[in-house]
Amino acid sequence: MEDFFSKDEYSVDDINGLIEINAEESINLEFKSAESLGIQNGRKNELAKDVSAFANSDGGIIVYGINESNHKAESISYVDGNTITKEWLEQVLNTRINRKVPELKIHPIRFEDQISQTVYLIKIPQSGHAPHMCHDKRFYKRYNFESTPIEEYELRDIYNRKNKTQLIIEDILFTQRGASSSGGKLNAVSFSIRFQIKNVGNTIEELYKLEVSIPRDLYINARHSQIRDYLIREENSQMVFSIPSKSPMFQKEKTTIVEGEIKVVNQNCKLLSNPGISTTLYYSNGQESRTFNLLEILRYEERPLNEFFDT
Repeated sequence: MEDFFSKDEYSVDDINGLIEINAEESINLEFKSAESLGIQNGRKNELAKDVSAFANSDGGIIVYGINESNHKAESISYVDGNTITKEWLEQVLNTRINRKVPELKIHPIRFEDQISQTVYLIKIPQSGHAPHMCHDKRFYKRYNFESTPIEEYELRDIYNRKNKTQLIIEDILFTQRGASSSGGKLNAVSFSIRFQIKNVGNTIEELYKLEVSIPRDLYINARHSQIRDYLIREENSQMVFSIPSKSPMFQKEKTTIVEGEIKVVNQNCKLLSNPGISTTLYYSNGQESRTFNLLEILRYEERPLNEFFDT
């Protein structure tokens, strides 16, 4: 389901896939039948309340056009796109939510290319401009499977959200540096690795550090490897590095915090997935951890590396 939330475009296959797996509603996902959309004021108000609740919480997706049973996707419920248009949805949301939710996306998905057989997927970001007030002068949040009024103390927390930084571990980038083989069989491949972090918050972050744990048998202490200067300890079979901030991270900025090298040899291929490379990013408002399963990432000659090794 993680891939479903990260997509930029959606298709009929995505909607059918939700039903095939009986996807379950959550704090970030809700299914609504076609009857939930209508020109009546009550339906318009519910639409605005639900969308504002997602924006005031962690963001997520509302799918209008799926019947649910026990909070699980059950069947298609087509919206007539001739009556309920994308422009109509935008107009309702823009006039009944104060302030306008930024970066909100409405995806009309047509089944059999028929406008009368439409499913609307509304993708709502966690808003840095929250809280968003609804038509009834109240603020709402997502709680379990519902949109519920926000308590006064929660409202203060949301107001403070815009003043908090949020950093994430964006990715590890790999570049093949060399390989060795004998008898037509691949023996080892070395890679340079770059650790990237990003500021997805709304303010500048001054202090942060990245802690990286690499299996000793994969690590290369190369002269041009920056990471070797930040070794702080060895734990069992792991080399642990702590990389401090070098400069402030501005809003939406992405940077490579450090570079290193690893070498994968045939005998140690099992290290690619257990434990892989673990990372923890510490910053002023919290921390985030990610473990990278190298078995799924590393490639040689555009094929998964493990296809060449004895796994």
